[in-house]
This record gives sequence, structure tokens and C-alpha cells, in this order.
Amino acid sequence: MKTARTRKWLTAAFVIGAFVPALVPAAQADVGQAAHDFKENAKAAGKHIGSDAREAAHATAETSKKFGHAVAQGARNGYHATKDAIHRTVSKSKSDSHEPASNGTAQ
Repeated sequence: MKTARTRKWLTAAFVIGAFVPALVPAAQADVGQAAHDFKENAKAAGKHIGSDAREAAHATAETSKKFGHAVAQGARNGYHATKDAIHRTVSKSKSDSHEPASNGTAQ
């Protein structure tokens, strides 16, 4: 019985000794490939995030620029409208006035 048991252990040791070292480099290659794939995927995701952030920043800047131009145009329009209204009011009050123009001397 000892011989059969010993033979089984020796056979198992031989199988483990012969095949496990052959599997280790294959497992290391798979881990290396997986690490490389992970690195490449992380780089690609980072590039996409960077380009998306750049596009968002450009869109924000463009919107801010358009808003600023609209505010400036509104201010110009308001300034001209006020100036024209005052000019019309002053001109109208001068034409409505029947008083003789004074020469600047007090009487």
C-alpha cells in the first residue's frame, strides 16, 4: 500500500512540478497584458475627459462673451435713447417758450 500511495504522490508532484511552472509565465503574460490594457484605457479616458473639459470651457467662454456683448449693446442703446429723449425735451421746451431770449444780464 505504501508503494501505491507513494506512487500517487510522486505522480501528483510530477504533474504539479511539470505544468505549474509552464502556466506561471502565461499567467504573468496575461497580467502584464491586462495591466497594459488598463493603462491604455486610462490614458484614452483621460484624453476624452480633457477634450470634453476644454470644449465645456470654450462653450462657457463663448456664452460669456455673447452675454457681455449683449449687455454692452443694451447700455449703448439705453445711453442713446436717454440722450435723444433729453435732446427732444430740451428742444421742445425751447420751441414752446415764448419768452424772449435773455442776453445774460440781470434786470
